[in-house]
Amino acid sequence: MKFTLADYQADVVEETLNEISIAAQRLRSNSERKTAIGISAPTGAGKTVIASAVLEGLFFGTEDSDPRPETTVLWLTDDGELNEQSRKKIRASSDRINMNMLRTVEADFDQAEFSPGLVYFLNVQKLGTGATRHIQTGDGRRYSLWETIGNTIKQRGSGFIILVDEAHRGATDRSRPTILRRILDGSIIEVPGGNDTFRTIVNPPAPIVIGLSATPKKFEEAMRGASGRSLVQVVADLQKVRASGLIKERINVSYAVDDQPSDDTLIRQAVADLDRSDRQWQEWARATGASSYPVPLLAIQVPDLTSAAKIGEIVQTLTDASDAFDDADSVAHAFGVRAPIATTTWLSGVEMPRVVQYIAPTSISQSGNVRAVIFMQALTTGWDCPRAEVMVSLRTAQEHTQIAQLIGRMVRNPLAKKIEEPEFDDLNAVDLYLPHFNKVEVAQVVKSFMDSADIEVPVQLNPKRMTRNPDVTEAVWDAIAGLTREHKPVRRFSSNVNRLVRLGALLDISDFEHPGGSSYTQESRNVVVETLDSVYGQQKVAIERVADSLLEVSFEMATFDQYSGANTGTIARTAATSQKNLRQLLEEAKRRLPDAAAAWYSTSLVIAGELEWDEVVVRTVALARSAEAREALEAQCGSRVESWRRNTAGSVARLRPTQRQEFETIFAPIGSALTSALGMPETISQKTESLNKDTGLVEELPLYAGHLYALPETKLFPDTFTSWEQSVLEAEQASGTLLGWYRNPVGGSQALSVHYLDSEVSKNLYPDFLFFHDDGETGVAIDLVDPHNHSLADTAPKWAALARYVREHDSDFRRAAIVIKDTAGMLLAIQLSGQTDDSLEKKLAGATSKEAIEQLFRDLGGAY
Repeated sequence: MKFTLADYQADVVEETLNEISIAAQRLRSNSERKTAIGISAPTGAGKTVIASAVLEGLFFGTEDSDPRPETTVLWLTDDGELNEQSRKKIRASSDRINMNMLRTVEADFDQAEFSPGLVYFLNVQKLGTGATRHIQTGDGRRYSLWETIGNTIKQRGSGFIILVDEAHRGATDRSRPTILRRILDGSIIEVPGGNDTFRTIVNPPAPIVIGLSATPKKFEEAMRGASGRSLVQVVADLQKVRASGLIKERINVSYAVDDQPSDDTLIRQAVADLDRSDRQWQEWARATGASSYPVPLLAIQVPDLTSAAKIGEIVQTLTDASDAFDDADSVAHAFGVRAPIATTTWLSGVEMPRVVQYIAPTSISQSGNVRAVIFMQALTTGWDCPRAEVMVSLRTAQEHTQIAQLIGRMVRNPLAKKIEEPEFDDLNAVDLYLPHFNKVEVAQVVKSFMDSADIEVPVQLNPKRMTRNPDVTEAVWDAIAGLTREHKPVRRFSSNVNRLVRLGALLDISDFEHPGGSSYTQESRNVVVETLDSVYGQQKVAIERVADSLLEVSFEMATFDQYSGANTGTIARTAATSQKNLRQLLEEAKRRLPDAAAAWYSTSLVIAGELEWDEVVVRTVALARSAEAREALEAQCGSRVESWRRNTAGSVARLRPTQRQEFETIFAPIGSALTSALGMPETISQKTESLNKDTGLVEELPLYAGHLYALPETKLFPDTFTSWEQSVLEAEQASGTLLGWYRNPVGGSQALSVHYLDSEVSKNLYPDFLFFHDDGETGVAIDLVDPHNHSLADTAPKWAALARYVREHDSDFRRAAIVIKDTAGMLLAIQLSGQTDDSLEKKLAGATSKEAIEQLFRDLGGAY
């Protein structure tokens, strides 16, 4: 792949390839044992990237799976444009799958079977009764597409895989089989010929089906009832998806509260948000040293049958609101009717003709000159445009479900990562305006989104800007700015070789001068080659024994009497390994050794000129099969990473934040967390209303005094709490020494986070409260308090990690307490501060049930 997969993506790819191997084994033992593998990842989580890595692993193998270069994949959707978008994404993602391997099935395709080693893209409409160019034989066509599919299933078995994108669409109606169901389940097909003739063929069920879908439930519904087919789910870890930063932090939903027309006003407000986002991206690029930045997009959804005159009014509003829309190409439409829309706009007092051109949804993301796209419903399915940061829907409340679906398609971060700098936190949100919705109707759209969302993204209703509370002293702000937050690296490295190679490239790109006058990239390769050479010198006899055995293939020749059939003798024979098999061995070495280690080592042997090509290959393979060689590479490359870290620490510390974060990600040992200072921006965005799930109504949030951030006009902070949290807050406010308090958010650089492992999965804990008290002579004292529902399964690993964090940063806190409410309704607390060893952490980690935690609180805790 051209880039490192996110943790959850790598997990899904590995599990999917393993399930494909198991499915193939099932078929070999019993041809009737068909399998459906569902790859489920939320919208915006990169399902096509995952599929690209699966395809690359299928054709070329991985460290853990053998290549299957003869495999054929048929990629099915119900949308030709979606196929083209996927084809481009695969090519952009993979450095091994070339365009010749990605074929679109056009009308001139006419083969008995699909060819091995290729991915064919087909939208199912080409198999419909009216699509005679693809299914009718005669007039130059020898094979119907239905025959091609059936023949390939019969001849190739597990070597033919059908991959269905958005698998839940078109596959759920079993009472009236759809085209997709007939492909997957097999069916009797009437193939049309010339002169109104037909012939009947029987297609068997597809042996292995892979479905891409947003949620496991959707794929399960699509596959329900498929007779004799095993169903396997490969599901992306949602915690890892959120931690990866691919998904936006929150969705801001705004609507008019007055009973009056508001279309024009809210479109102008949306444009103001777009301009603000544009400025922030530019400022972010300058502040971080980024070489490029996203160009944000405004999406405007209009009702069906919207007239050209209404489009003209919208364009006029855009033009009046911002200079960004003066350019004729800055506004486009994505209607089903693709013709240009002619209208007029006034510019500098002069009425001028204006043409709004059509743009395909799949092209929006790359069209940086388009700043606004007007659409009806075409963008709600299969559309992927991370640039869309602001949206206005002019549709009515009756269509709340469609609008909720659209929200789900706008949550992808354009840089595929969170913006960590607190002053640019607004870039972690998307803004939605609903001019035709009142408070009750907004509740419907938010509930529809929350009910159907495949990943939870907080929705902020009518958010407002909170500023620093003037009643909070500067000493409090100085105290909180000194706290340390932990967070896991966004990039996962599978080996120290990967870390070293990436670090070498990054040092060179960042213009670090190599002390030897060479380059860090070259040195990283030298370390790999020299390490393998050293292992060869130490293990020469054993490695050459393996290498010599690979130069020939052993086999036996048995002789049989032609009359009796009796075995008259068996002779052991050998033959020189063919060039094709040697190339396959070299591919094995490339899979076994990390990064490009095998390629670099074999190239060094060729340059040395002491060995023939076949000897180069077998020595490289022998080393790749050596556990000692792989262990030595890990040790030497890890040591060199640490050496470079020490030597460049001062220069890296002076880099801009985004550049520095890349280095810190590499420097952190595999599996460990990064640390950074807690960043507190001048302002934050906070919801002022929330959806009551019980009543289905939008309600205003209660207001509280003393929070670090507040509404400028009231100095109050809107929020909602559980009864436990409310009790804790009231107790702190009654102390008489409280200078201010902070409701710790979930996510963002202004959140105090603690890294922990839950079943070997790296996650972040966000303690609920920070309280700041007047401590007399010592000034500001910080209390960390985390009330938590201890019946939840993650309680033990969370609180064990929090205890460890407090022990490591004990001087930062006067008091750190974990809090539960017992069966009598009493608040109990265990103090984490003041611990000198890890004994409390071990006790918390071992309390893996609600009862065990309550007993621990009785033994070690007391009243809050």
